[in-house]
Amino acid sequence: MRARALGGLGLLASAMLCLAGTLTACAEVMWGAGAWAGVAATATVYRDIARHAGRGRAAVALALLGVVASAWMVEATLRVAGGRWVAAQSVPRLTLAYAAAAGIALLAYGLARAGLVRPAAGAVIAFAALLGPLTGDPGAPYLLGAGPLGAALLAGAIRTRVSARRSRDGPA
Repeated sequence: MRARALGGLGLLASAMLCLAGTLTACAEVMWGAGAWAGVAATATVYRDIARHAGRGRAAVALALLGVVASAWMVEATLRVAGGRWVAAQSVPRLTLAYAAAAGIALLAYGLARAGLVRPAAGAVIAFAALLGPLTGDPGAPYLLGAGPLGAALLAGAIRTRVSARRSRDGPA
């Protein structure tokens, strides 16, 4: 349950960092930080997903999100070090957005299969994450997918904690 709460908070932090990247001038740095927060959150719930939904889906989601986070950090470093000329030669933003959307959709599917998120919520969140790149904003998959997924994970952890406490304390 602690992993679910930490994973939920991490995904919410990821969405907020990507939102800050969309609204500020240092977008690549904030998107990279948000992507790494998403990787860390995925790593905290990896064991729960792998146990119930299979290691393949969880590993692919973690790998995709890790590649995207690394690419954003390379992009940010190149932009800061070499200016616009060097950054123009790097990975296209839309490619990173689609890879992030696929990773978040796989994560939502794995969490729904593991029973950590309700199946309907997992399907809607996966669909929203896949629609994110169509906005043209590289942070959109995190805003539309990781944020709601983090909220669903956190709500599930709180719900489990409250029901466990009620069953332990007995009827009122």
